[in-house]
Amino acid sequence: MKTTHTEAIILSAKDHGESDRLIRFFDQENGCLRGVAKGARKSRERFAHSFETFSVVHMKYVERRGRIWIEASRLAEPFLALRDDLERWGYAALVTELVLEMVPEGEPNTPLFFLVKETYGRLSEDREPLNVLLLFLFRFLHIMGYLPAMDACCRCGRRVSEATRWWWTVKDGVFYCPDHRSFDKGEISLDLGTVILIRRSRELPLPTVWRLFFTREKQRALLEVLVHWVKGLIQKDLNSIRVLRQLTPSS
Repeated sequence: MKTTHTEAIILSAKDHGESDRLIRFFDQENGCLRGVAKGARKSRERFAHSFETFSVVHMKYVERRGRIWIEASRLAEPFLALRDDLERWGYAALVTELVLEMVPEGEPNTPLFFLVKETYGRLSEDREPLNVLLLFLFRFLHIMGYLPAMDACCRCGRRVSEATRWWWTVKDGVFYCPDHRSFDKGEISLDLGTVILIRRSRELPLPTVWRLFFTREKQRALLEVLVHWVKGLIQKDLNSIRVLRQLTPSS
């Protein structure tokens, strides 16, 4: 029987049986996992207010007979501001849904853990939450291996600094110069400044990446493209986007 003490992010919590809860969480050291908190619906001492989605907790769990049993959980950071603003809550819900849908369970991914944790914090306090979401999405897709290099044309090798406009065929993950664009319905035109921002969003140290800013007139278009792409990757609709559009019609 192995006992683990760790910092974790709560991704979801559901009632399980008469008194237990089934928790999906992101362990800093061991990746995305799921475990049972036995008696959590009755015990206030061991699990007090620590299973709210988006929360960061200090957790103790044991692995026994191929299952994880959560023995204790103490709230470290609730990110309460996310629950007081519908738009911020919706963006945090999208972050969480992408992790649940796209990140394999049981595979350690410390950079992604800190990205998610930092994103919740930035969504809580930043004046431009949509910009925060975009920076998360580009870095997340890079970590997951989906984002193209964007350093040269995929067909002729022309360097990115040699043209002021580029075309990204999102569904195929390819990047073209003006001479070799595909004219595909799914391609998006990017000016050189936006390309540089996207590249820097995955290269800068995490604490400084939030200084980058996509202009407001481009933010919605980029979000639509990325959401459409992700839906194609996971082959299903995103519940958080549907809810977000109901709560904030401009999204």
